[in-house]
Amino acid sequence: MASNLKVIIDNSQSKIKIPSGIRMLVRRSCHATLQHERYDGTTEINVVFADNELLNSYSDRRVSNYEATEVIAIPSEEGNESLGQLIISVERILELVKVYNQSFEMGIVFSSVHGVLNLLSQYYTDKASRDEQMVKEALIMDKLGFPPLSRFSS
Repeated sequence: MASNLKVIIDNSQSKIKIPSGIRMLVRRSCHATLQHERYDGTTEINVVFADNELLNSYSDRRVSNYEATEVIAIPSEEGNESLGQLIISVERILELVKVYNQSFEMGIVFSSVHGVLNLLSQYYTDKASRDEQMVKEALIMDKLGFPPLSRFSS
């Protein structure tokens, strides 16, 4: 399942150097999320590493306005060819991992998993949906070797 996934990554920010291995970690996170959700199809996900300014320029296209975020998921309107686009603010992730005393890699994994679930029309709209999705996020992150969190972003 999810073996026919193409993850295209673009670094559209220049404020923060992206450590080696992060692109592969994003790809693994996208694959693991689709596998967990039993997504079986050929598709692609476009991932953009952004700074806060670029992320905010996409804010009117957010799937959910439940809370502030480090990732914005923009579902594709093309149908099965692409699930959509994830805009990940590496600047915001660095802010959050300092607050929560976590690794940058954990922040990237959480944002990727959370974003792919959003692309699959799963997002926080209320406390119940938030709790349900947090369980999924924890299970997927655990499979990727990252301990479950009570909550990463604020």
